[in-house]
Amino acid sequence: MRACALLTFICAIACATQRYALPMTAAELAAHRNGPALVAYLGQPDASAGVCDLSLPGPHLAKLDREVSKDLAEALREGRIPPAVWGSCASALLRSAPHQDSSALLDEVLSTYSDLITDDHFEADAALQARLAVLHQLYLERDPAIAARESAVRDLGAMLRTAIGKKRLGPAALKNGTELLATLDLEQGIFQGRTVDVPLLDSMLKSGDEASLLRCAQRLPDAALRTEAKRRVIQLHIQASPLPEVRANASALEERMMGGTNPVSLGEHPAVRAFVDLARSAQRSIVVEQDVLHRAGRLLGSASGRPGLSVLPEIPLSGVLQVTVEGISKPLTLCRPASELDPTPCLRASDVMLGTPLAYLDGRCTLRFVENIAQPTVVGLAQQGPRLAVPISVGDRQLGQIDWDLYFERPADLVFTGHGSGARGPDLAVTVDRSDARRAIYTASDGQNRYQAVIEWIDAPAFRVVSRGAAGNDGSAGFPGADGTPGVSGFSASCPSMPGGPGGRGNDGSRGGAGGDGRNGGPGGAVRVTVKGVMRDAGATIDLLRSTVLSEGGRGGRGGPGGRGGGGGIGGSGGMGSTCVDRDGHVSFVPGGSDGLRGSDGPRGTDGFDGRSGRPGQVTIVYESTTAAAGR
Repeated sequence: MRACALLTFICAIACATQRYALPMTAAELAAHRNGPALVAYLGQPDASAGVCDLSLPGPHLAKLDREVSKDLAEALREGRIPPAVWGSCASALLRSAPHQDSSALLDEVLSTYSDLITDDHFEADAALQARLAVLHQLYLERDPAIAARESAVRDLGAMLRTAIGKKRLGPAALKNGTELLATLDLEQGIFQGRTVDVPLLDSMLKSGDEASLLRCAQRLPDAALRTEAKRRVIQLHIQASPLPEVRANASALEERMMGGTNPVSLGEHPAVRAFVDLARSAQRSIVVEQDVLHRAGRLLGSASGRPGLSVLPEIPLSGVLQVTVEGISKPLTLCRPASELDPTPCLRASDVMLGTPLAYLDGRCTLRFVENIAQPTVVGLAQQGPRLAVPISVGDRQLGQIDWDLYFERPADLVFTGHGSGARGPDLAVTVDRSDARRAIYTASDGQNRYQAVIEWIDAPAFRVVSRGAAGNDGSAGFPGADGTPGVSGFSASCPSMPGGPGGRGNDGSRGGAGGDGRNGGPGGAVRVTVKGVMRDAGATIDLLRSTVLSEGGRGGRGGPGGRGGGGGIGGSGGMGSTCVDRDGHVSFVPGGSDGLRGSDGPRGTDGFDGRSGRPGQVTIVYESTTAAAGR
């Protein structure tokens, strides 16, 4: 048991301290499959809460379990995820996960709610109030089928009643606590001390109390009463609509709106024109990150005034896309979520198509980008034009387009190296396509592998394509010299008068062995560069390529270090002295011999010679009929 507990502790520490490379795309999150990765992803600027909807297409979190619920709750407490993003994620998880998993998340919501509302700093801390607000909204607007444990609800209710009764809550906490208690009562069918029935709902309708009706539609335990409350909210929305076609057909529309939206048939009302109001969405430039050797790329986002890159934001098209159709007095947009009960005529998500494989609409009318792409797709994107365009079709007609500034981040240099010590660099065929004046497409092949890179022309002076000879092996180190043997020990003194003999000198260490010579580096391969495209600056382009497409010799191997000299042998110990006693009892001392000298250390062996660097190969640059050759 102790071993298991220790292992659990170690695993917990490892998860808590794990760091993730950012920016992290949705596909990379899906590969991690855990709560800490989700927290890291959602903490990024522009992160999409769509990864939390387990029912939507595209990459998303694999599953909701207790550990993910705990990690999310802790991240909100500590402020590591913006409250709005956290709320959208939690709402998506509650909506799409199995109910038993959603209930576990709801338990964490109530526990966190209790911690925040009783925090000593709550009244003075706007950040704590924002975190509580998102929990408050999430609990009040959740699906009635999702419930926390009865004991968790009962404990929170009792705590709030006690705190309110004893006046322990400040104004902000009191407002939230009072409203939550009213909601807990409503979940028992009670509103302001009265059992909810149809006459009470009628009185709310008569007074125009939309907020109370909406809360009844969300929280009453009786499904039939929830339906009646929903119907009355729809009636209020129809009455308040500025569109005559909505108010004129109230009864029929009310029945249709029980499904939550009022979609228009494009067969009856053909689309005429479309307008994309990008002022309502996040303005970003798209940066294409390239991993040329792995033939992969990523679409990331850049925002003015914000350093670094992050993921691309999702773009809810409802409100952003405005479509004029025949027979409707006001341009339409995509339908709002059914829970809003908006009777305004709208378009189904299925009526809108995007004309690019680089973006898609998820099931909630939100445009999301395909962030991880293959290098051929990167090159194709560069060939399409200076911007990333997303054509929008409504019904069977293309009516609009959204486009973004596009920048290709300069990848690592393409360096092809010979294989094996001193091997010749590979011969390369390089094509530089400058059909677009803003950027160039480099294609390089060594006969076995072919790689492509897109380079913004302003970055071309810093990008290299190189054939490089292999480095020569370094020389081997010399063997160490042998240590000298110790000197012979002197003989001991003897009575009555012979002193001890001196120790012998230690023998000298031998010279260290010579280091081996380094091997020569290999020569660079032959490189042929073909420049394509019509350009005004052909001469300047060729001059630039002369300095950036190269053939280089490999580095010569370093000479091996000489071996160390052997250590001198230690001198022999001198003979021991002796104490003598004559027959008359006189005591005398006969001295011992001196220790022998230590032998000299052997000299260090000579270092090997460095190998020579390889010679560069020939680089030939061809543009149409113009040939310029340069030997490097």
